[in-house]
Amino acid sequence: MIGQSRVAELELPGAAIEGASTRPAQSYWNESWERLRANRIGMAAGVLIVIMALIAIAAPLFSAVVTHFQPQTIDLGATFAKPGAPHFLGTDELGRDSMTRLIWGGRVTLGVAFLTVAVSLTVGTGVGMLAGYYGGWLDDVLMRLVDTVLAIPAIFLFILMSILFRPTPISLALIIASVGWGNVARLVRGEVLSVKQRDFILATRSIGARDLRLMFRHLLPNVLPVLIVAASLGVGQIILIEAALDFLGLGIQPPTASWGNMLTNAESYFFHSFWLVIFPGVTIFVTVLASNIFGNAIRDAFDPRLK
Repeated sequence: MIGQSRVAELELPGAAIEGASTRPAQSYWNESWERLRANRIGMAAGVLIVIMALIAIAAPLFSAVVTHFQPQTIDLGATFAKPGAPHFLGTDELGRDSMTRLIWGGRVTLGVAFLTVAVSLTVGTGVGMLAGYYGGWLDDVLMRLVDTVLAIPAIFLFILMSILFRPTPISLALIIASVGWGNVARLVRGEVLSVKQRDFILATRSIGARDLRLMFRHLLPNVLPVLIVAASLGVGQIILIEAALDFLGLGIQPPTASWGNMLTNAESYFFHSFWLVIFPGVTIFVTVLASNIFGNAIRDAFDPRLK
């Protein structure tokens, strides 16, 4: 009996090891997604941004079904109407429905933000990958170009471009992106310089893989986490830039509605009709705050150093 118990004691540790459940290895993307989902505040901020984007996209539907007004419809008999039916957020100095203009303004402001991010990421990624992958004289030329763009005062460039081109949502997005791509190029170049020295890149090159295949199939996926973080953090910053340009008269011009020019036009009527300032101001604040929170959550989830 004693011998059997000793044998059982010797076999228990092995049996425990064999019976222990081991967690299957997860890919980088699955693990990052799990960390992002665990951040409830960050996920809530992301959902809020998606909801606001969907509302902006469905602005014509909201005008037809919910508010029953168009953003440029003038009703001089209902100027400065207080919030309530049928104008749920009141009206402005021309009797235009504030809720309708706020929804359509989100269509313009968020459209400028997302288009600017897309252009900045596209140009910055291309320049950064070429500079980091090939190096040498091409790296020197492209990085000096980036240094030149970043050295120009942004407000001076905004003023110059706004004078040369009439500020429409598309042209304004291109104007802002003409400055923003430089920082993206630097980030991508740094990542490419780090990744291209790894063993799997050297092994892929040794079997005859071409440069385009190396850049798009192997380097770009490793740079994507940096691009995702840059995009998520950039949306809120661009919304503030667009609002500032509208305040200076260099952004979207009335009667086209945007959150920035709604806030600017309401400045003179703050003490008379404060809701004209409150609603677009709170919308900008909430959107930028949600964008920054979601961007920080993505950074925490996708940065392996913060694991």
